[in-house]
Amino acid sequence: MKKIIYMLGVVLLMSISAAKANEKIIVITLQTDTLKKDATDPVCKMKVKAGHTRTAIYEKTVYGFCSEGCKKKFVAEPKKYIRK
Repeated sequence: MKKIIYMLGVVLLMSISAAKANEKIIVITLQTDTLKKDATDPVCKMKVKAGHTRTAIYEKTVYGFCSEGCKKKFVAEPKKYIRK
């Protein structure tokens, strides 16, 4: 997984350096981290244990997911699943 993220970063950097100076570039960054403590999947409400690596960081908070499907749903619309 780290190799894939690294490769995406390299491709992104190459794309940015190849872009013209007057073009707008929209960059969407998806960071991941290891879940530090037990949590609840914000999409389906299942329990996710600490140490899980299927995570996404949104507004400086790490969210853990039970499946890749839940993670994709969250990444597409994080505000839909977060209660403030």
